Formats: sequence, C-alpha cells, structure tokens
Amino acid sequence: MSNRPNGGGFVIGLLIGAAIGAAAAILLADEETRDAVIGRAREASNQAVDATGDIRDRVGEATAVWQTNAADLYERGRTILEQARATGNGHSENGHTEQQADGA
Repeated sequence: MSNRPNGGGFVIGLLIGAAIGAAAAILLADEETRDAVIGRAREASNQAVDATGDIRDRVGEATAVWQTNAADLYERGRTILEQARATGNGHSENGHTEQQADGA
C-alpha cells in the first residue's frame, strides 16, 4: 500500500482557492466590470429559472399523457378480464378447454 495521502485534499484546496481568487477579482475590479459580471450572473440566473419552468411544463404534460394511457390500458384489461370471466373462457366443468376434451 502507498503511504501517500489521497488527492481529494488538493482538489478541495484548488476549488477553495479558485473561489477566493474569483471573489477577490470581482472586489478589486472597477465598478463597470463588476456591474457587467453581476448583470451576466443575473441573466444566467433568469435563463436557468425559465429553463426550469419549461422543463416542469413538459414533464407535467408527459405525465398527464402517461396517466391517461395507463388508465385506458387498465380499463381495457379490466373489460377483457370481465368478458373472459363471463364467458368462462371456453372451459368445461372439469377445467379443460373443449378442444382438449375432444382430444384435439
């Protein structure tokens, strides 16, 4: 086994350093650059909210269609089962089909 530590600590340190560097760059940037960065962040946030709403609508529509199809299939299956029970499904009293009883 290796005595070297995992690289996870390095990656976490790298991410923390990048976040601190980005925050420092924004704080030290002139006002115009800061406003531009903040404006783009707001635009990205609005686009994400819009995309989420669109996805939610599409999923809702697809779910409604699936529920309708499932209900229709259930009703068709229930109807077929009831018809089969009502007609006895071609079975005689001893449990064999009439064709089998004839030896066919």
